[in-house]
Amino acid sequence: MKSILLKAYTLSLCLLFCASVSAADGVAKIMIAKGKVLNLSDNKELKKGDWVNEGAQIQTKERSFVKLLFIDKSVMSLGPASQMEVAKFPKDKAGVITLLKGQLRSQVTKNYMEMDKSKSKLFIKTRTAAMGVRGTDFQVNYNPENMNTSLITFEGAVAMGAINNLRSKIINQDRLEKIVSDSTSVMVTRGNFSGVMPGIDSKPVAPVKINLQQLKALEKNDGSIFDAKSSDKPKSAKPISKRSIIPPGVNSASFQGASKSEVLKEIAKVDPKTAGAIKSDINKEKVQTTTTPKASAVTNAKFKDGGLVNTSVVAYIAPPKNAAIDPMTKEAIIPVAMGSFDDRTGEYKNDYFVIDNNLNWVPVEQKLTDGEPSRLPASNEPAPEALPLAPPPPVIGTCENCDIKPLDIPLDGPEIGEIDPDQLTEDSLEKVENTIDQQQSSSTRTKVIFSAE
Repeated sequence: MKSILLKAYTLSLCLLFCASVSAADGVAKIMIAKGKVLNLSDNKELKKGDWVNEGAQIQTKERSFVKLLFIDKSVMSLGPASQMEVAKFPKDKAGVITLLKGQLRSQVTKNYMEMDKSKSKLFIKTRTAAMGVRGTDFQVNYNPENMNTSLITFEGAVAMGAINNLRSKIINQDRLEKIVSDSTSVMVTRGNFSGVMPGIDSKPVAPVKINLQQLKALEKNDGSIFDAKSSDKPKSAKPISKRSIIPPGVNSASFQGASKSEVLKEIAKVDPKTAGAIKSDINKEKVQTTTTPKASAVTNAKFKDGGLVNTSVVAYIAPPKNAAIDPMTKEAIIPVAMGSFDDRTGEYKNDYFVIDNNLNWVPVEQKLTDGEPSRLPASNEPAPEALPLAPPPPVIGTCENCDIKPLDIPLDGPEIGEIDPDQLTEDSLEKVENTIDQQQSSSTRTKVIFSAE
């Protein structure tokens, strides 16, 4: 009996000791785990209360989610079908997290160990971008198929810089700090989007404000809210529904071939307030069109605010050039064929087109009432005068006064041959960095999706 008790006591001490060692070595604790979450380092499933060590790779399956609390009190949430690595997480320096696939939401504390306020408290990196964080709430998405990285900031500011092939092998904090402090890096503040698309541009997109309603929906969703209808290959699209934009009481025949000013006069007869708001927004739009900064050879590309973000393929869908302004929200009205977003999850959706990994529009077949597929919607009502047109092909925004073609520059920077980063001295690294920086400043190209009209 005593022998059994002694063995039980010894076993309990061993378990307690193992748990304490795990907690002592761990850098993050699992607070929430939904679905299937794996630690690829030992191929074990992670549960609430488990500790994660430095160097661990964490993977979530479809409709799965994990929230981690790190030793610096920062919270990170890994969304569905995603993968991350805790590359470095020392107690006295900024941590380094690598997002290998999918979505990462991070909420970083503002007073972590009273670190130097001029330096980043955390680095998030992908194969193509580095982000330096100094106390904020933000979301990063990475698509390994096209290597596009996107950043949306909900609170505070995040510095974003581009990583090329050489830089991707250098993950120490000093080198990452240099990348996010580079002259080509951008500072992304609340409500703004930026991204790195290496197949098109060598540096980040100039920050643009995204659609405010999508921003609010994304901010409420840390990745734990799943859209039951989401799919990589959407089902047949819904028929296009039409609603009249003509206010009640206005004769629609009056609008046949009418100009904008004539339309406003008709609206003003029954709703002067709305007509005044629309006229004001048209005037504002004219001013914005003439004052919008244009891309140049030395600045990052700048695109129209108020667009939607597709976090799956990692793309920014900008409003059409001459988009009307909603008098209520004061935002650009995006055509139905260019998509919308899920109110619950904030995720981009489109019943008529899919955006592929090359950022091309792919039409979705629609169903008629008899079940036969068609490109046109079914309706018992009189046919509308004009169906929504397919968005034009993606447009490459290139710099002005620049004769270099989009792919003339090597995507990964200058050809410098095989280099072992561990053998590089600080001086040689500096020379390589300077060469890369000069090349990055030579051209600005970013692929976004928007209407040419």
